[in-house]
Amino acid sequence: MKGVVSRLVIGTSFGKHSALVLVGLAIACLLSLSPNAMAQPIERQYWVNIHTEGAAWVLRINDLNVQSHSFIEQYSISYPISTSLKEGQNTVSFIFAPLIEDDTGYLAKDEQTGEYAQAPKEDFWVDISIEAINKRTQEKERINTLQLRYDMEAGELVASPQTPVNMSGEAVHQTEHLRTRGEFVVSSPSQLLSTNGQSVEAERVDMNFRVLDTIPNFHWVEDATPLEDTPRLRHELRQAYQNLYRLFEEGDSDLILREGEAMWDRAGLLVAGGKNAREYISSLPVGSQLVGLSNEPSGLQLLPLLLADDPADDSLEFMGDGRLVRILPTPIRWSYSDDSERSHKLPVVFYRTASGEWRLATVAS
Repeated sequence: MKGVVSRLVIGTSFGKHSALVLVGLAIACLLSLSPNAMAQPIERQYWVNIHTEGAAWVLRINDLNVQSHSFIEQYSISYPISTSLKEGQNTVSFIFAPLIEDDTGYLAKDEQTGEYAQAPKEDFWVDISIEAINKRTQEKERINTLQLRYDMEAGELVASPQTPVNMSGEAVHQTEHLRTRGEFVVSSPSQLLSTNGQSVEAERVDMNFRVLDTIPNFHWVEDATPLEDTPRLRHELRQAYQNLYRLFEEGDSDLILREGEAMWDRAGLLVAGGKNAREYISSLPVGSQLVGLSNEPSGLQLLPLLLADDPADDSLEFMGDGRLVRILPTPIRWSYSDDSERSHKLPVVFYRTASGEWRLATVAS
């Protein structure tokens, strides 16, 4: 298919699957953060606005996957990130592969390696901003974070406030509740990993920004230990997936709630006006049915756990500065009995405590 990275099937398209995207959003909000310091609900909702062209990419906030795209044509999306933030310093990261088209308009490949060809390109650009919206007044404030293109003579990324979506070239770096110095750091090579577990070489750009709202930190920050890809880790991670899968298989809603209570409480605080874990998950149509909190038939059928035959073949993705990990493609999935084309995935991410316990950290896109 023209302009499509066949190996990078990242995310779910909109259109007929939009309902599933919203479900995924809801679940991601469910399983994101924790109530370490139960404050009053904040007045603002936070969003990231992404406009880009010329690359396949993944966007991370605080090193947690938020959005991704596998096409290189111009693309724009806004996405809620309240549950991805913390008070004080945060980081927005853009991991991208500037893939090149050949003379026929298809993606070019290196003749020797067979990998997709990529290089600095004139038509690549990205414009990412962070937005805070007052829930009561709908007043908006926005800062520009990454506004980049390639300097083709130097072959380097440079700041470029003037983009196809910002023709005035204006760059706002400070508002009442958001701050950034406008400085970015490039890391190359990096790795772009798709949801089906395949990867390509990529570049990564990071920029720090500050949030002045009182937002508790991630629940796993104090407990998560650094992880290293070893046979033991792969074995233990599989066991963590199997244990969680068993709870869904048995419909043990009490244990599922206990496993995710800290995250669901935190999500309820940030996006649902202070609801506790049970209240919050019960308010989600599909989410409540998945954990057995609703007696209404959902039509969802739990599929067999999807794992490779050998743990060595599992594709691992690390996040959270190397303290979080998940297996790709997502092992826990449901299908709809009345529609074989509809499905739901639960892309959970785990962390390991100092005592060796594996616990839920978040859900990534």
